[in-house]
Amino acid sequence: MGDIEIVFKNIIRIKAALPEVKHVAMFYNNGTIFQTTFEQEINIPKLGENLAKVLKHIRKLYEICNYNFEEYKKIIFETDDMSIIILKLGEDSNIALFFRKEEEKELKLTAIKRYITRIEELIDMDEGELIIQDIIAREEEIKHLKEELHEKKEKIEKLSTEFKNIEEGIIEGDKKKISKEINDLDLECVNLNHNIEKNDSEITQLKEKIEKNHK
Repeated sequence: MGDIEIVFKNIIRIKAALPEVKHVAMFYNNGTIFQTTFEQEINIPKLGENLAKVLKHIRKLYEICNYNFEEYKKIIFETDDMSIIILKLGEDSNIALFFRKEEEKELKLTAIKRYITRIEELIDMDEGELIIQDIIAREEEIKHLKEELHEKKEKIEKLSTEFKNIEEGIIEGDKKKISKEINDLDLECVNLNHNIEKNDSEITQLKEKIEKNHK
């Protein structure tokens, strides 16, 4: 099965089972959208950022009220023409469903409960595929990180060669400028390597989870 087919299979299944769903967005706790039906004409990164802020503000609200906040299960927000339901997927992932009210003036609570039950059933059936999607997203992130790391290392090599071949009469300030740029790039490379290792470790954990679920 191809990566694109795997990525969109869950959303297609949800929309087929629940025609009332206008849009779907799957996102990490940090606000990264990894699967959505929204098109590029809207600001996808901003969408993810604000969905993540909803979770952050709810957590903060619990803290202010001295309520125990472990892990949320669902958040429901209704207006006259739209309803948004946010559900917890995995440890670091969530799904937001956008319902447009067309036939009914109000989306009754019983209907919402029915939708949530159906969605949770669909999600439970596809837990393995959701983990696979997570792995694919992290592998793609590693690919981009390695490309960026390669570019920075090439730049460091170029600057280092330039620094070694400097004429004796060059202004000392220029030497310091090049040296600082090299040091800054070295630090960025360290951070990129750290992020690559972190993603590699998380992919290993996700693969172990798949193996455990199949035992």
